[in-house]
Amino acid sequence: MNNEKRFRLALLDLDGTLWRDGVVIPGAPAFVERLRRQGVQPVFFTNNSSRTPDEVVAVLAKCAIQAAANEVCTTAQAAAHVLQQRLYKGASVMYVGRDGVRTALLEADFMVRRAQGDALGEAWLQDVDAVVVGMDQRVTYLDLAVVARVIARLGWFVLTNPDVRLPVEDGFLPGNGAQGALLSTATGVSPIVTGKPDPSFIDFALQRYQVSREETVIIGDNLYTDILAGQQASVHSIMVRSGVVFPPADDAPIPDETVDSVDVLFRNEAVN
Repeated sequence: MNNEKRFRLALLDLDGTLWRDGVVIPGAPAFVERLRRQGVQPVFFTNNSSRTPDEVVAVLAKCAIQAAANEVCTTAQAAAHVLQQRLYKGASVMYVGRDGVRTALLEADFMVRRAQGDALGEAWLQDVDAVVVGMDQRVTYLDLAVVARVIARLGWFVLTNPDVRLPVEDGFLPGNGAQGALLSTATGVSPIVTGKPDPSFIDFALQRYQVSREETVIIGDNLYTDILAGQQASVHSIMVRSGVVFPPADDAPIPDETVDSVDVLFRNEAVN
């Protein structure tokens, strides 16, 4: 890594970058501490909208990585920020998702309701001002039918991240992007996306932490989310080989740097 480069903010992907399948990547805890010693703010920057910041902190702690809730930046928080730009305080928001989405919306002072299939035909559906769609393995066909009705009326909705597949040991599961594609196909409405690779997620972090693009680096294992987001947002990107592996492709995003893992990064202990 170019030791002459000075960063103030490091946007850190989680799975595949700091841990892999729940097991800490060797050297990751020491890497985070090196960032702190060098005056670089670590931000745990995740497309996963399911967990609250406190829950992310708890998972990091199991990996011996110390973090505070205000150092976690999730797509659920970014979605709530989008709604704050478009709606009034106390507006009614319907959501698909877990506690991460619900908590982010409540902290943004919205009135929230989880999408439920038994609400079909209820009068209050006409009063819903916005819809946020995050990953939730509990969602049912009728839940999504309710959401589709509201989206069709509103003409817009927010999708916390566009990941169409969730990798698992023996293959993949449909991701939030697949769920969003179902709703988009059914309603003819394209979503506002808040997660990587959309550059708006990085813009949200830059605004939240009051740091410029030139002072920011994004570090991750996924060319098509982490690295593409950095490329589109014009921030320095570092690819780590510790997670997702993609076959060579001519159109693949090109990171500014590529390393084996975070263990080799920020080895210069000089304080900014």
